[in-house]
Amino acid sequence: MILMTSFVYAQTSAPVNSTYILTGTSMYPNIRSNDGVVVDTHFPFNNLSIGDIIVFNSYDTINKGQHIVIIHRVVQIINDRQGNRIIGTKGDANPDSIPGIDYPVFQENYIGKVISVIPQLGTTSQQQPANSGEAKNATYNDLLVLATIGSAGVVAGYIYRKIHK
Repeated sequence: MILMTSFVYAQTSAPVNSTYILTGTSMYPNIRSNDGVVVDTHFPFNNLSIGDIIVFNSYDTINKGQHIVIIHRVVQIINDRQGNRIIGTKGDANPDSIPGIDYPVFQENYIGKVISVIPQLGTTSQQQPANSGEAKNATYNDLLVLATIGSAGVVAGYIYRKIHK
């Protein structure tokens, strides 16, 4: 049995949302390698539901002692004896959850909820991850494409509101 994990190698921060670039195929076909995801970093951990796609730091670490940033779907929510919420996740293309990677996800591991996918945003990058488990800063081209897409959306919304007054 082959289990796949999707890693993240680019991140930008904004006051509420962050953008990550997915590497790997575990979320195929819903999110593909090099797709960008916009993450609501203020979405409350306790408001997550089964079926949500979230970004989180793995419970276990890789050989350098670093956690892996993962993008997977919530498949289980339980409360421990102290009433703390524990999330279990799984990649859409994976047959099962991967212990230590997908489970357990505690509030302190949680980064945010995926609210939008930008197809192939990462293909603009000239910089490829040296190790698929590393998180790297977004390149200038990634940020430029994201800013252009965002600006076009703002302009389109403005024009739509003017036309439909």
